[in-house]
Amino acid sequence: MNIRPIDAADRPGICALDTSFETPTVFDVVMTARRIELVERPSTPPLVKRYPIDDAFAPWATWDVGFVAEESKIWGFAAVEYEPWHKRLVLWHLYVATERRREGIGRALLERVEAYGKKRGARRVWLETSNVNVPGIAAYERLGYALCGGDTTLYDTTDAEAETAVYLAKRL
Repeated sequence: MNIRPIDAADRPGICALDTSFETPTVFDVVMTARRIELVERPSTPPLVKRYPIDDAFAPWATWDVGFVAEESKIWGFAAVEYEPWHKRLVLWHLYVATERRREGIGRALLERVEAYGKKRGARRVWLETSNVNVPGIAAYERLGYALCGGDTTLYDTTDAEAETAVYLAKRL
């Protein structure tokens, strides 16, 4: 698998990635004044979610460096933005094609992201995902990322079962 910086010709291959996942559980985010905890509970039926890949190229997306994993076609994509004021690398996007997950592609992309962050002088990589992305959170935890926050107000919704933003970080 070749991990390399993206170029303009990669956009169709990136947009073809299936960002969906299915999970039989979700996390309830329990927050108090001094504590945050993710409590796993069953989701019946299993939840299926797809993130809109076009958001990666939306006008409001401020990431400035991206990487692709390719082997005859694009199988994964990561995009980051360095925030020098607090030496943090923000992971905006990390997607691996559904049929190639659990093969180390996400790990390889994150290793490239982390190497880039170290080169820029970042002290940590930080990311936001949703409490329903149990498979993603589990993968990040296996790769050394830890819960560092949550936000019940980030997503614009009035649904009583609204998703909650979950923040994870890893020291470099």
